[in-house]
Amino acid sequence: MKKFIRSTIVIGLFGIFGIGALFIQYLIFPFQKNEREKYNTLQKSWEFFVWLLQKTEILKIEISNIEKIKNIKNSIIVSTHPSFADIIILMSLIPNSTCFVAERLTKNPFLKGVVKTLFIPEASTIDVWLNKACEKLNEGFNVIIFPMGIRHREFETPKIRRGAALIAQKSERNIVMLNMKTSFDFLQINQPFYQAGEETVLFNIDYSGEINTTSELRKYPEDVTFRTQITKQITKTLYKNKK
Repeated sequence: MKKFIRSTIVIGLFGIFGIGALFIQYLIFPFQKNEREKYNTLQKSWEFFVWLLQKTEILKIEISNIEKIKNIKNSIIVSTHPSFADIIILMSLIPNSTCFVAERLTKNPFLKGVVKTLFIPEASTIDVWLNKACEKLNEGFNVIIFPMGIRHREFETPKIRRGAALIAQKSERNIVMLNMKTSFDFLQINQPFYQAGEETVLFNIDYSGEINTTSELRKYPEDVTFRTQITKQITKTLYKNKK
């Protein structure tokens, strides 16, 4: 019974999320002058949505170094990816942030307007998404990227892609590393979004360090070596307890 009630609450909350996205796209965005205002609106709305998730005890969030995380500016943010809710939580915490999204979301009837306006759709060529990411960084935004590309559990060690290193190399912006964990599977890959479990899921978020890109570029001026070393540093930091 408890599982059914929690699932019903999650369905209702994500219904609010979808309707809210339409409301923002058609009734708020048209009256805002620039992207910065639109990002602020989205961040505040997602902050409210995460508050609802916590208020209804669907999830609880514990954060180490919360002020450090909230004050990340103009950086590439890489994070572990245990849940579909990760990006909502991160963007609710960190102002002026965007991220990469699956191409299919550009066709989602509820989200496509917001996605096309503020996010970076995954593209078929490296140049397209790389240039878009650097453009956002040059405008002063943070770019959030899950370097493993897929949701995964704490005991899994998926292959780390080199996208973050590529963006850092071209933009010369620093990389901030965050480690997110959940107390049990919640909105995991191949898991229905309404499957909320029988108890409150705990999200732990830890600030795990920063890579100074300028310093690393001086140390590793050769392109391939730089990307290899940066990817190794990300892997070691985010998966330091893995074999």
